[in-house]
Amino acid sequence: MSKVQQFLNDWLNHREKLEQLLEQIDDEHVHYKPWDGAMSLGAMALHVATAGDMFAAMVKTEKMEAPDMPKFDSMEEVRQKVKEFTESTKKKIENMTDEELDKQNEAELPQMKGTKFTYLQGMFEHEIHHKGQLFVYARMIGVKEVPFFR
Repeated sequence: MSKVQQFLNDWLNHREKLEQLLEQIDDEHVHYKPWDGAMSLGAMALHVATAGDMFAAMVKTEKMEAPDMPKFDSMEEVRQKVKEFTESTKKKIENMTDEELDKQNEAELPQMKGTKFTYLQGMFEHEIHHKGQLFVYARMIGVKEVPFFR
C-alpha cells in the first residue's frame, strides 16, 4: 500500500470518529465554550476541518492559507461543513503521490521543515489535539457515549 493511501486510510478513520461525535451534539450546545476565550464547540469542529484542508493543500502550494471559517447557527450546519471539508481534503490527498511526499518542503515554520509528508503529519497531529478537546467538551455537556478515538 502506498504511503498516500495508508495516510488517507488512517486520517479518514480519525475524521469519521469526529463526525460520529458531532452527531451526538444538539443545537443548544453549538456555541458552548467551557471558559471565556475558548473556541466554541462548533467553531473548533470547523477549525479542525478547515485547517486539515489547508495542511493538505500545502503539499501542492507550500502556502499556509486557512480557508475562511464558515458561519453557522446549528450543529447540522457544522456537521455539513465538516463533511464538505472532509471530502475536499480527501480529494487533495488522493491527488498526491508518494514521490511528492518525499520531496523537501519550503516551510517557513521550523517545526514544519522536512519532507512534504511533514505537512500531513502536522495535519494529523493538529486534528488529534483538537479532537481530544472536543471529546472533553462533549463530556462536559453530558454526552455519555463517545466513539473510540480510532
